[in-house]
Amino acid sequence: MTKKRILLVEDDHLLRMGLKSMIDLHGEYVIDDDVANGKDALRSFKMKKQDVILLDLRLPDIPGTEVLQRIRQIEPSVKVIVLTASDDNDFIFEALEHGANAYVLKGANPDELFLAVHYALEGGLFISPHLAKVIVRDYLLVNRQRKALPPMKNLTAREKEIVRHIIDGWKSKEIAESLFISIKTVDKHRSNILGKLGINSSNQLRHGSLFLPED
Repeated sequence: MTKKRILLVEDDHLLRMGLKSMIDLHGEYVIDDDVANGKDALRSFKMKKQDVILLDLRLPDIPGTEVLQRIRQIEPSVKVIVLTASDDNDFIFEALEHGANAYVLKGANPDELFLAVHYALEGGLFISPHLAKVIVRDYLLVNRQRKALPPMKNLTAREKEIVRHIIDGWKSKEIAESLFISIKTVDKHRSNILGKLGINSSNQLRHGSLFLPED
């Protein structure tokens, strides 16, 4: 059986050599090329079209997410495993939004990395168990905060519109300009909204209500 070819993109030389040795010894895959930056990664992939890419998100020249996007433009079906030290939810979601097939933390058990490659090649999605636990925990926290807020049905259509802008982080001046009303009117609406919802600040609203009904 032909071994799946991997492009390894990692700027840390020692880690790159360690990963290369580990993968080659595994026997099921082969490192077709290993590079230290985004430009070389794109150049290599354009020429060789490897089956799998192990991609570090923090590269010295081009952000890993941009490399991921550009690789997807070249070949949408290639499997990309993000290998990074970051366990920040924003990084995880950004990588997944740009088409990553797996997200694995550096320092994870080697079996976890090979499992991620296997899942990706089979068309699945893999996230390190530690990260999956954090994502679920944060989702449950936000969901509890959302459910703790009173229902939005008592708000007027204009108040719901302003709530959506508040959740998006808009300032009173920006809201006023968008809706062609005065800042004083926006602030009056803010006060009415907080009163109806029984909360103390717009910040509390922004962090507690992430799913506002459309009607």
